[in-house]
Amino acid sequence: METLIKSNDQIYISWIKSILKAHNIEYFTFDEEMSITEGNITAIPIRILVNENELSKALQIIKNEEKLNSAEQNKR
Repeated sequence: METLIKSNDQIYISWIKSILKAHNIEYFTFDEEMSITEGNITAIPIRILVNENELSKALQIIKNEEKLNSAEQNKR
């Protein structure tokens, strides 16, 4: 397993999970409960891990989705 992202942003984590689910990429979430328990301190980020052989695919999908979202926001 390889770390795909680390973040304390619950909305971003949720977005990443939905993208991975939509593309049938298996993932594991670590430290989510600890991050929520600690509150707003960023000492313990939430980590999303994927299989090593799907890491580059997941990164590319996220990059593409971020570009699409950015383009949609620029239209507004």
